[in-house]
Amino acid sequence: MTLLAPRRPAAAPVLAPYGSVDGGLLYSPRHGDPWRDVGYLGHRADADPTASTAPLSFRDFIADAYPRYGFHHWARVLIDLLQLVADGDLNRLIVTCPPRLGKSLLVSKLFPAYFLYRHPHLFVAIASYSGELAYTHSREARHFYRITGNALSRDSQAVGNWLTDLRGGCIAAGVNGPFTGKGYSLGVIDDPYKGPADAGSSLVRERLIDWLRAVWFSRAEPAQIEAGDGAMQPNLSAQVIVLTRWDHQDVVGWLMDQEAGAAPQGWHILNLPAIAESPGERQSFPRACSVEPDWRSPGEALCPERFPLPELLKIRARTGSYWWQALYQQRPTPAAGFIFLRSWIKPPFPRTSRRFAPLVLSCDLSFKGEDDSAYCAFVLMGLLSPEPRKDGDGRPMAPGKPELELEVLWATRHHFGLPETIRFLLQALQGLEAQGLRPSAVLIEDAANGPAVQQTLRRRVAGMLPIPARGSKGARAHAAAPLVEAGQVRFHHRATPLVDEMLRFPKGTKDLVDAFCHGALWLETRYWRGLGVSKAPLPVLLTR
Repeated sequence: MTLLAPRRPAAAPVLAPYGSVDGGLLYSPRHGDPWRDVGYLGHRADADPTASTAPLSFRDFIADAYPRYGFHHWARVLIDLLQLVADGDLNRLIVTCPPRLGKSLLVSKLFPAYFLYRHPHLFVAIASYSGELAYTHSREARHFYRITGNALSRDSQAVGNWLTDLRGGCIAAGVNGPFTGKGYSLGVIDDPYKGPADAGSSLVRERLIDWLRAVWFSRAEPAQIEAGDGAMQPNLSAQVIVLTRWDHQDVVGWLMDQEAGAAPQGWHILNLPAIAESPGERQSFPRACSVEPDWRSPGEALCPERFPLPELLKIRARTGSYWWQALYQQRPTPAAGFIFLRSWIKPPFPRTSRRFAPLVLSCDLSFKGEDDSAYCAFVLMGLLSPEPRKDGDGRPMAPGKPELELEVLWATRHHFGLPETIRFLLQALQGLEAQGLRPSAVLIEDAANGPAVQQTLRRRVAGMLPIPARGSKGARAHAAAPLVEAGQVRFHHRATPLVDEMLRFPKGTKDLVDAFCHGALWLETRYWRGLGVSKAPLPVLLTR
């Protein structure tokens, strides 16, 4: 990549003291005169001919600027990505992570200092929800830049607008703040929302998006510039956005909608849930984006050094499902929902020895074995047997009118080809049977790739039933919604991926919702009504 000026050597020139040999207040034996106030306080000594001119890595810069920094695994992953940004190999990065992790220290304080150490002739812009917070980040960046032996301009050292000796520098302001007339090569947006009220306000969100379009992105340097021969060459122009998710329509949600449009930017996403999810539960992003792989096993804490798993489980219990999913798992869902409302989502029914009669595994299968194909979705759900009735003395009574009570025990989705789908189904059924949860029926939508699975497994899986795909996914969702609204369907925590998808439906992925609707409607119309609730009972279709 061609830059506008040569890179600064790793070690800054040493300043000889003027009229002082004991260090004192005006001279640092390690860094020389940190203010580079040559003329009055010192003068430049000749450079050490043995000093290396190779720039420090970001990791080495952090060790020099902040010796007590803890290089936890998540931080090392992010440091490597930010190194690519500084090297000009990555120009769009989104980082979503839980609160109090230390993201601002790394992204908004240390990294701007490192970027200017590498490119002292360029500009960095820092924005946050308030000018005061942005100035705090800028002040710390200035401190780290200076303490590592880099020169500041003598005529501009204010915390919100400071310059290097090569006339690059850092500018800072709150979102919706005064960036007009200024340009930058690195833009850092750190927590653009003050809290849930801002993130949940459509007015605040729209103002932020207008500011991003009209001001922030318009002040960025072009990604390409003209070379001397008239050809175009890459130019250092990068964006880094780091935040904790509050709302599904926040700036990250808006950017993801843009990525699905006609002019995607190709963001690289580092999504860091507090507790690692299984592959089938992980978020999906537009095809134009690339996603940093999660290195952890399902259930593993993100930063056990600061927030071990037992502490995270306590936080989950205190905050509740909605805020836990948003703030800690980075999976915000609509506060109300669209077809399925959040207030309808209930925990499992209280019970002692009731059993499922029957238990079904409902599957929505569409596979190509590619990341951009539809998901294969699997939902395990059951109809609870009626509660035994007893009189005041505890003696059994004649059964009354049964109540429809469905529970969703588990939901997952995967990008599978046919061989992987067959293997997963057989392993899942074997694992469920080992837990005493042997499904009475396996429902396969009789569309897309369902018939291929039925043809392959019909002699190996008893109780496999084809389910006709009548109507649209939306029509089936509207048919199942009254059951959820009436509290007749309850959800275990292992069904969280389904709940998230339900609250977004009909936006986003729809495979789990469709598998759930097939199962719920089948249990209601083809089995529960057969118990005598309907005037025209329908036959039981189980084949076991």
